[in-house]
Amino acid sequence: MTKPELNLDNVKQTAKVKVSRASDFLTDEQIEEVHESNRKGAKVSFSTIDSYIAEIIARFGYDTYIAWKYGEISEENMLHYIQAERAREAQNRLMIENIIVASVAGANQPTKSGHAPKSLKTAIKMLKTEQKLAEGGK
Repeated sequence: MTKPELNLDNVKQTAKVKVSRASDFLTDEQIEEVHESNRKGAKVSFSTIDSYIAEIIARFGYDTYIAWKYGEISEENMLHYIQAERAREAQNRLMIENIIVASVAGANQPTKSGHAPKSLKTAIKMLKTEQKLAEGGK
């Protein structure tokens, strides 16, 4: 007896590939549970305190957070440090934002009534708010 000749066409004809999905291994209840979970979606919720803690960790590191948590740094001081850091960050952004608004202002044409466009007024208002924040105001 001779062996059948193996080539790609013969193998393709004889090979049967079984594809399995995760749902093949789940019960109907589990599948319905997955469908329900997908309908609800992932709702991420966090409080103001969570975001405050995240900001402390992001700006100053975990060790500072631990020191604050155990009272080595008072709440008053930590709030003062965060406000100072926000002001420093706003100062760094302010120069580039001024350049952008000045560049865009030249391209904006006044409306028929001779007033600046609303978008430019909004940008200037936002810039003034940033200026106030950079100076340490709220």
